[in-house]
Amino acid sequence: MISTFGLTLTIFVAGWIALGALQRRSIGFGSRAFACFGVLIAAWAGGELMVMTASDTVELRWARRVFYLASAGLPAVWLWLGIRAAEPRWYVENPRRILAAFVLPLFFYSCLYWERTGLFIEWEAMPPSQGPWFHLFMNHQYLISLVGTGYFLKAAMRLGRSSFAAMATIASGVALPIVVNLAYYFRVTESDWTAVALGPAVLMIWSSAIEAGLVSNLSADRSDVIDQLDVGVIVAGPDGRIVSANRAAERLSEIDHLPGLLLPEAVAAAEQRLDAVIESREIALSDRLGTTGHALILTDRTEAESSRRRLELGGRLEALGSLTAGIAHEVNNPLAFIQANLSSLESTAKQLSDPAVRRLLGEELQEGIGDLSCVIEETQEGVERIRELVQRLKTFSRTPDLTATAVEVDLVRAVQQASAVACIGQAGTAIRVEGAPRLSVISIETAVFQILVNLLLNAVQADSEQPDVSVSLEAREQGAWVRVADRGPGIQSALLPRIFDPFFTTKATGTGLGLSLSFDLARQLGGDLSAENREGGGACFSLWLPWSSPQASEAEEEAPTAFAETLARTSTETAPSRVA
Repeated sequence: MISTFGLTLTIFVAGWIALGALQRRSIGFGSRAFACFGVLIAAWAGGELMVMTASDTVELRWARRVFYLASAGLPAVWLWLGIRAAEPRWYVENPRRILAAFVLPLFFYSCLYWERTGLFIEWEAMPPSQGPWFHLFMNHQYLISLVGTGYFLKAAMRLGRSSFAAMATIASGVALPIVVNLAYYFRVTESDWTAVALGPAVLMIWSSAIEAGLVSNLSADRSDVIDQLDVGVIVAGPDGRIVSANRAAERLSEIDHLPGLLLPEAVAAAEQRLDAVIESREIALSDRLGTTGHALILTDRTEAESSRRRLELGGRLEALGSLTAGIAHEVNNPLAFIQANLSSLESTAKQLSDPAVRRLLGEELQEGIGDLSCVIEETQEGVERIRELVQRLKTFSRTPDLTATAVEVDLVRAVQQASAVACIGQAGTAIRVEGAPRLSVISIETAVFQILVNLLLNAVQADSEQPDVSVSLEAREQGAWVRVADRGPGIQSALLPRIFDPFFTTKATGTGLGLSLSFDLARQLGGDLSAENREGGGACFSLWLPWSSPQASEAEEEAPTAFAETLARTSTETAPSRVA
């Protein structure tokens, strides 16, 4: 009765440890190996129970086979665990050498199926008669158990997390069933209590191994390593149907369960993501017999592609800045001559407009002299518009320098200038500017201008037929609000959370960087940028800038006075204007 209870208790303890090992958060080789260790102990105790309850020779034969399978495998698995924990050089160089520890136990176990001369055991006897091979088998099992314990203790000392008590407990846990078995082997006890002793022994080993960190620090096998990679790894059979995938592959493809799907479906799901750039590379798996399957590697290139495109965009802006600077130089020189000549013509026109001089001219010349002043004035206005346009292009192409000194930025003027740039090439486009007629912030002027140009260009391009864009300015919430609204198709609700992600775009020719750069610039200026859909159709982008940006140093001290004056000048009435 006592032995039956003890064997049953050992089975429950071993099963509990096996389940506990498999339910750990990180199921690596160590957890699975300890689960196998628990299963073998349960099989040992179960085999003993089967022997005790066997009613005929057939049941007894199967009971002996279960019992000796566990007793043959348990020391070898313990040795394997210890070697994997200690990682000696000979094992690292060739892990297959550990298989030698299983050869002799498996040979002796096979004797139960073919040996009939009693060299191993007479299994039908109660207790079984032990032959010379059995004694060799037992000595071998004792030896590899002790060697495995030595490797375990060596690994525990190397980790530096084990106390003397923990290592002593591991040694005691291994010694307990060995001592009990030796006592039965030399007939000190009439019954074999080894299986019963395995229950407390495995509890001692398990608790001490966890404390020493051996369970979590056992070397991981290839499947453990692959499952922890940030790179997606998918394996498919020869027919292209997926048989396994790591967690990164499911995350990158945004598919919860990949096994069973076809490989092209996983590729399409990963490469069609709008919020990330996923690179896929397929590898043919083959051996000496030919192709055995396919592997797919998924790599997240979003950050690398973002850096590349930002560098490319920066290079383009730098080239554009150089180009516009050259154009400005080449255009401003002739414009200077034109303005000088226009001034000379204006002076001549004034002289010819003198009544005394006009009487000396004919009627046709007198009429031409009357129109000459208007022509010169209109020409001067055209030249001034050309000069201002070149200056705006230079400002737009200049990369914002966030290390520059913050200055007072007239938002009304900045919106008007940005509107003029956004309307270039857009015939018939009108941008309405509403709200406070005077509104300023202390910030980086080039960065603010860049944000406004990007928002206005996005609004103008949202409706290709007849753009209807309005800009409203308002002083509120310790800062200034600039809202850019259009009457385009708007933004799908599902896409709103991604609208500021790098490379996200709904345009066929878009880069997906304009709004992302604007969002980053707004945050670096201490402000914010948000998007929403308008009632009646269209989208609205709201830019909020604080009265003083984080870049403002000396200007911050002057900001309260300056902005008090600005707010005092700000009218609460709407003052609409139009930039065409």
